[in-house]
Amino acid sequence: MNTALTIIGIAMFIFIIVFTLKRAKEKKQSQQEEHQKIKEYGESINEETRNRK
Repeated sequence: MNTALTIIGIAMFIFIIVFTLKRAKEKKQSQQEEHQKIKEYGESINEETRNRK
């Protein structure tokens, strides 16, 4: 009985770690995508400003 509880506990612990790491990876990736969009927008505005003159 104790062995089964230990295995279940370890499995739950591993699941929590994997789930947390997966969310952190997704969050970092979405932040990088957002940063890239902002960078591209800034570059397009700079290009428009240069072309006006």
